Amino acid sequence: MAPVTVSRVINKAPHVNAATRQRVEEAIRELGYVPNVVARSLRSKRTRSLALLVPDITNTFWTTVARGVEDAAQSRGYSVLLCNTDENLAKQLRYLDLVVSQRVDGVIIAPCDAQLANLAALRDHGIATVIVDRWVEGWEGDTVRGDSLSGAYALVRHLITLGHRQIAIISGPANASTAEDRVAGYCLALAEAGITPDPRLIRRGEYRATSGEQLTRQLFDEGLRPTAIFAANNAIAMGVIDAIRARGLFIPQDIALVCFDDLANASHLYPFLTVAVQPAYEMGTNAAQLLLSRLESEVPLQPRHVVLPVRLIIRHSCGSQLHRNGHVPLSLPIPDANDFQNILVKPLAIQEREPCLAIPGITVAMVRRATRASDYDKSDINRLLKAFRHEEADRIPHLEFWVTSKSVFEYVLERELHYEIADASDGRQTIAPEDHIEFAQRLGMDAVPCHFSWRPGNLFARASDGSEHYVGGRIKSWSDLQDLDPPPPLASQLNRLECYLRAAQGTGVGVFPNFTSFFDSALLAIGLNDALQMILENRPFVERLMDILLEHQEQVMRAVCDRFGDDLPFIAVNDDIAYRTGLLIRPELFMEIFPQRMARLIAPAREHGKLLAFHSDGRLDQVLPLIYELGFRVVHPVEPEANDIFQLKAAWAGKLAFVGNISTTLLAYGSREEIEEKVREYCLRLGPGGGYVVGSSSSIMEGIPPENFVAMTQAVHRYGRYPALGQP
Repeated sequence: MAPVTVSRVINKAPHVNAATRQRVEEAIRELGYVPNVVARSLRSKRTRSLALLVPDITNTFWTTVARGVEDAAQSRGYSVLLCNTDENLAKQLRYLDLVVSQRVDGVIIAPCDAQLANLAALRDHGIATVIVDRWVEGWEGDTVRGDSLSGAYALVRHLITLGHRQIAIISGPANASTAEDRVAGYCLALAEAGITPDPRLIRRGEYRATSGEQLTRQLFDEGLRPTAIFAANNAIAMGVIDAIRARGLFIPQDIALVCFDDLANASHLYPFLTVAVQPAYEMGTNAAQLLLSRLESEVPLQPRHVVLPVRLIIRHSCGSQLHRNGHVPLSLPIPDANDFQNILVKPLAIQEREPCLAIPGITVAMVRRATRASDYDKSDINRLLKAFRHEEADRIPHLEFWVTSKSVFEYVLERELHYEIADASDGRQTIAPEDHIEFAQRLGMDAVPCHFSWRPGNLFARASDGSEHYVGGRIKSWSDLQDLDPPPPLASQLNRLECYLRAAQGTGVGVFPNFTSFFDSALLAIGLNDALQMILENRPFVERLMDILLEHQEQVMRAVCDRFGDDLPFIAVNDDIAYRTGLLIRPELFMEIFPQRMARLIAPAREHGKLLAFHSDGRLDQVLPLIYELGFRVVHPVEPEANDIFQLKAAWAGKLAFVGNISTTLLAYGSREEIEEKVREYCLRLGPGGGYVVGSSSSIMEGIPPENFVAMTQAVHRYGRYPALGQP
């Protein structure tokens, strides 16, 4: 039997004949064959193993999380290495060194603290990682956690409704995000009820019973007499109970008690404690699912942040059910033990959580907006049009004319694209309309272009990464004018725009046509250096080529406006007329060649009353008066290397709107923090009064890390909201 057939059976491949599979499996059993996992991992570069790092495996919460991880991993053929860190950073770092040396495929970790630097070993070795139960400042990977803030808020509100006002909290370590979230929820509930949080009633220790006992004793020894205590986890609650019993007090007659997380076994035998319960098993399965989907994905996936809701289970420990039905049900078995209130705790909205940010000394894990889009995260073409009219909408818009990076599209769409993406500015096929619209929706981008390009005579070379780049032009003589590459068929172009408009219906995404023009298209067809010399020596030839291009594009623009005019928010014309130092040709020569032809090209759009946008690279200040006189009201991309956008916006306030100015060099090589700060600065300085739209200064090409591009987009949503521009 062929080795490949045996291999397919061993690896449980589909489409193997049933009889053949049975014979191979019988032979394996008879021979006692065991696959060589090490050899297999060397070939596949996969060990089919994961590591799970948890703080305390003796706590039933973590035992249940681990079971969820293991069940999900085993179902996909992965083994799990379990590591117990004891909330000890040194031990955690040793385990991280171990999992790196063991070449595990991925890691699920509940970190000891919120310091990103302490996870550097995972990042430096490119190990796929999911953080579970906690959050780490600056972490951009996957996370799964329970809603500690809302759960703590619900527990304390329950105590307040029972009349308690002196409520203490015994929490975990301040460097554990869950502990601080629970303190924040506690403070938020008190403040909402008009109760000023008393710092003396807030105690921080460890997530252990001994810590709960010691800190509760401290409260009593200092003469504090809370009427209720909130234990931040089930282990702390056990220590609190011991301390209360040692004082000869009773729960709930003398003091009420609530805690976060249940006592899985004890609650079945003696359901007593009122608790906020996290879905521990589901946290484990979700963490494993995120990790495995990342390992098995063919394209890079965006960070995913899962916040699972908690449930409030109201039992006896606060006294609310102590004398239910006229008797004291504190004997075994407890009557109607399963008849307690079990309430799903709804997540606090972002605006409800924001007061937590004002609590001194507390850092709160805010729910990321990506998990639940608000209106200002969504695409909205009206937002863009308001900015073009120099009005303020809900936030500053975001617009990109050219995204040619397949990796950026795949990163945002989170799936592989089974076709190549070319630069639409040279007239070749680019992103599919349906994919482009979904791309914009996911980013909250307010419009996308449908390109109408004719770039005859351009020559391209393929780079080492497989991309093609313009290297010159082949139109050198009058005879070459008879051999131009044919333009795209008009019917095909109209059909593509129709596909865009159909895909955009109901999405909020606007679709605008973007036309190549005659000036730079002619120069590129000849070859830029040759053309600049030829325009001086053989100007009639260059102008004839321009006119051929103009006549065709004018016809296409008229057809587009006549057919789709009412559906188009604006129309863009793309003509690179400048270097970084100024116009490509002498100003007087430019004025003889350019204005009348451009007026012809845009005449159909003006007849239909369409807003006009003009794109050109280079320095634009000296040509803006002409652009404005021709009827353009929007200018893109305003390269920062050649223009001072702050001066331009001040000089043209109320007349010209500007798009762009985020350097693609910054996007390619800058850090996330640098990109966010630049976006924040532009939102703060350029946003007031409208007239500015965030965008890149050039095409988003391969080489720009997808996560940097998305960071720019997210920063617009974060810092571009009116009236709080520049504020997170």
